[in-house]
Formats: sequence, structure tokens, C-alpha cells
Amino acid sequence: MSILTLKSVRYRYSSRYHNVEALKDVNCEFEQGRIYAIVGKSGSGKSTLLSLMAGLDLPSEGDVLFSGKSTRTMDLDAYRRNNVAVIYQNFRLFPMLTAVENVMYPMELHGIRPKEAKKRAEEYIRSVDLPDSVFNRFPSMLSGGEQQRVAIARALAMETNLMLADEPTGNLDSTTARNIIDLLARLAHERNYCIIMVTHDTELLDMIDVTYQMKDGVLVKV
Repeated sequence: MSILTLKSVRYRYSSRYHNVEALKDVNCEFEQGRIYAIVGKSGSGKSTLLSLMAGLDLPSEGDVLFSGKSTRTMDLDAYRRNNVAVIYQNFRLFPMLTAVENVMYPMELHGIRPKEAKKRAEEYIRSVDLPDSVFNRFPSMLSGGEQQRVAIARALAMETNLMLADEPTGNLDSTTARNIIDLLARLAHERNYCIIMVTHDTELLDMIDVTYQMKDGVLVKV
């Protein structure tokens, strides 16, 4: 059964000078245990689609269904807080918090006591192939690849099975990028996550289970 389903999704927005149909009748399903990629040129609708899946907005028409329930019927703040983790190209770590403190943050929002949150954060950081020596380092003391792994550990700390990645390798060299995608694929296959990645990097698609292409608001399975 799919964890996320898009049914006849359309999205329109208007500016002062023109109206744009950014998404046109998008239909697809995403299952746990698989890693997906959505590719396409800038302006094709990829980011708009990701924002709808992340609960940042609602479709103009159609439905985004999480575990069979439309986001239209949900408290979107609660949906984003409890059901979907997002990884970004620029990592979005808190610069004044250590790696452990960054990973603790979503757990503390859910009321987990600091001692337990710290213990879990350390376990999550180890699970993304980082050594204990990074625990007390600030983001500025970490490489890009290390920062992205900390961001993934923070996403894991949300304890949801749906993970969205917005150009997660965009700021990384090719070797580090492949290592990050390998890590995400292992999380999908070994820990039953559904991981949906928006990317421009077609060289990484051999590591992806299912690829979709977005062109002019239309989504097609490759």
C-alpha cells in the first residue's frame, strides 16, 4: 500500500502579469521501502510538487493523500511536524547548535526529555556513518557531506517513514553525492522509508528505484 498518493493534482498561481498552471493532472503513488527521483528542468514544476507533498500548500484541484487521508482534511502544521521529514540542498542546520543538538531538536519539540533525546541523537548520527567525534562540532566545523549526513540524521529523528529531499546533493562533489544517495537508498531498502528526491543530477539515477520526469507541469514515469 502506498504511503503517499497524488490524485488528479493540479496547481495554479497568478502573478500580476499572467496565470500559470504549474502542475497538470498529476497522478502517482509512492511506497515505503523504495527511493524515488523526480527530475526535470528548472521551472518544470518539481519544487511545486514537493511543496504540496510536504504540506506547505494545497493543490488547486485534486488530492495529496498521506496513508489514505487527504491533506485537505489535516492540520498542515501537524502534518509537517509529525508525518514528513524534509532534507534540503543547503542543509539548514542551526549554526549555533552542535551536530547532536541539531538532531535533538525535533525530538525535544515532541517532548522527549533532553537526556533521552541526546542518547537517540547520538545513535542516529552513528547510523548515517559519522564518527562520535562530530557530536560536539558546530556545522561550520563540518564538511558539506558531513553536514548533509547530520541533516539526514535529524530527519530520522522525526521518526516518520516519509522523507522528502530537495536537491540533497546539489552542494556536494560527485563522490560525496553518490555516497549520500547510497545512504538514502539503504535507509529506504533496509529501514522501510519512502524517500522522494527532487534532483537535477541525472548521473545518480542508476541508484534510484523509480524515476519520474517533470516537464511543463506533467509528471511521467521514466
